[in-house]
Amino acid sequence: MPNYPCPQCERVFSRRASLRNHVRSHDSVVDRVLREIADEVEEEVIREEEVIREQLMEIDASDNEREDANDNEQEDANDDE
Repeated sequence: MPNYPCPQCERVFSRRASLRNHVRSHDSVVDRVLREIADEVEEEVIREEEVIREQLMEIDASDNEREDANDNEQEDANDDE
């Protein structure tokens, strides 16, 4: 009687069809884990994008404040002339 060992675990099957069905169970577990990992990574990327977006908005706001201050200084200097 031939033996069909699973390449991913230690189980041995007497029928090739049984091994094929069993290997699919490994695939579904792997697919599920990969999906969970992908979801976690996607959530992390979204959080990081939000942080970066907030930082860019803060930088833009401080740049605008500096530009306004420089404009006011130039206007004051022009008024003094």
